Amino acid sequence: MGGWGVWAASAVGVLVVGSAWWRFGPWGRGWADLRQRERARRRLAAEQGWEYADERPELLRRWREAIVESNDGSRARFVVTGTLDGRRVTVFDAVTPQPKSPWDFRLAPHTLRTVHLVELPDRLPLVVVSRHTLAVDTMVPLLKQAALQRGRRLYETGDPAYDAVHVVETTDLDLAGRLLTSGVREFTDDRPWLEWRVDGDQLCYVGPYGPALFREDRQPLPELRSLVRLVAEFDPRLWGEPQDARPSGPARRPATTREHRPTTMYRGGPAHTGVFPEGTPPAGFRPWRVRLPSGLGSAPAVCEGTLYQGSLSGHCFALNAATGEERWRFTAGAKVDGTPAVGDGVVYFTTEDGLLHALGADDGRERWQRRVGQSAPLALDDGVLYVVHVPRDVMRGASSLQALDAQTGEPRWEVRLPDGSASGPAVADGRVYVQGAKAELSAFRVRDGKRLWHNDAGERYLATCAPTVADGTVYIGTGSGRLDAFDAHTGEHRWGAQASGTIDKSPAVLGDTVYIGDSAGGVYAVDAAEGRMRWQLSSPHGGSAVTLSGSSAWVVSGVGNRTLLRLDPASGAVRWRVPLDSPGSDPVVADGVVHVVTTKGSVLAVDAMTGQSRSKWRSARRM
Repeated sequence: MGGWGVWAASAVGVLVVGSAWWRFGPWGRGWADLRQRERARRRLAAEQGWEYADERPELLRRWREAIVESNDGSRARFVVTGTLDGRRVTVFDAVTPQPKSPWDFRLAPHTLRTVHLVELPDRLPLVVVSRHTLAVDTMVPLLKQAALQRGRRLYETGDPAYDAVHVVETTDLDLAGRLLTSGVREFTDDRPWLEWRVDGDQLCYVGPYGPALFREDRQPLPELRSLVRLVAEFDPRLWGEPQDARPSGPARRPATTREHRPTTMYRGGPAHTGVFPEGTPPAGFRPWRVRLPSGLGSAPAVCEGTLYQGSLSGHCFALNAATGEERWRFTAGAKVDGTPAVGDGVVYFTTEDGLLHALGADDGRERWQRRVGQSAPLALDDGVLYVVHVPRDVMRGASSLQALDAQTGEPRWEVRLPDGSASGPAVADGRVYVQGAKAELSAFRVRDGKRLWHNDAGERYLATCAPTVADGTVYIGTGSGRLDAFDAHTGEHRWGAQASGTIDKSPAVLGDTVYIGDSAGGVYAVDAAEGRMRWQLSSPHGGSAVTLSGSSAWVVSGVGNRTLLRLDPASGAVRWRVPLDSPGSDPVVADGVVHVVTTKGSVLAVDAMTGQSRSKWRSARRM
């Protein structure tokens, strides 16, 4: 082939490759992502009964200052407007085109920022709240300098910790002072918002800047709901209303005589021993599997024949524990990533935006809600809910322990913890036990929250494991893989044992043995009196918390933590294995059935004793 032929063939090859890159590479995916985003917004409008518009140029002109990356080629696309929880809301995308060249190796042909708006009851002067948690010494002065260059005034709250990382620029210092109450500051700091503003008759939050890549789990409804709740946090006197005019959320039911119905929660009970009652499967039971709409994190709660499961899509589901059929679902509007607590006919769970919800277990109707901030797993005991608030920075931030009336949500007492904590509380024998982020351990009296003892001799590793209390001993696991035992009455350290990896799930205790799973070594059985190792089921992928019932134990372990195992608790021998489609949660046993959920969104129910094979499962269903 001559030189011209080689040149022609090369040119054709370049055109083919360029065309393929344009269609199937990042640019082609970018255009497809915009179409997916449009369909998702249309679907949101249809589901909520809201209005949809493909473009509204006036919105971009109105909010151009807030959308700092926009330029003359930007467009306000995929606009949805409607009413949410009594407030008029709008969401749109400020879409900015990138250079249209197939040789530009950018991730997508467009970048965007999603703008969320909530209409206020009245017009307010401008207040912009910005924060930066990284490079505070350089970023905060630059933010203040930029505000002064715009002719704005700077407001400080008087709280040194808050003012050190926040910049408030305003046209009305008095308004900023009345707006930024401690409740408003705490509410917004529980969210990953780097900036929000009130401007005229709108509350505005602009999402992070980035490629216009579509993600189903980043839809705007949870953010809009959080902004509506923020408006409810504002002092109603800003609109000329009396202080008691503040919306209080769903009407609370009057206190009545408590029903005495079964109770369950994280690790089975308030002491977190991981021991569940024995039982037999319902007549005609067959293993089943269903797929919920999004990923699942924590283990379910199973009570009175119903399985309760939170999801990262912002829902709480109630499923028939025998068949997997859906009984009801509740839309919380923010991620539900913790095991619910269930007691006396009520389901309790917290969401990523810091709300504690109480629902009727039979119908899913909300009885009350209360803002508690981001929290660890709940403990429920004798009509009282115990909640540990988890700060954003657990190694340096402040935590608190609250005791709430389970019927009404009203606080009984609240105490500041000696150190930051990401651990759920454990309750036993009239005391509440909480582990701090640096492996400190504290005991409080349930009656009034009085601190009874505090042991701060723990190792300085991040610890997130909720304590387990059994037979007068408190057991905790740490980030360094250490299992420690303390006297429950005095706080005296009794013994310590070392595992290979992090222990972040509560130990299980039955009789004279403690069972743990870690992140790198597998599953261990330890003598409860002296801390001596009895057996180990080795796995480089570690294991979940161990679940006990009768004379059997269950754990999720194996390659990628994708296998559900039944063990002999005396020897660690494996009785059967059931493969999972992705990493699984801690197992939960109820009525002779073992339940486990996976990160892909599957919920499984298997005969606890036989572990019947997948070929005998009911057909997998998608909710």
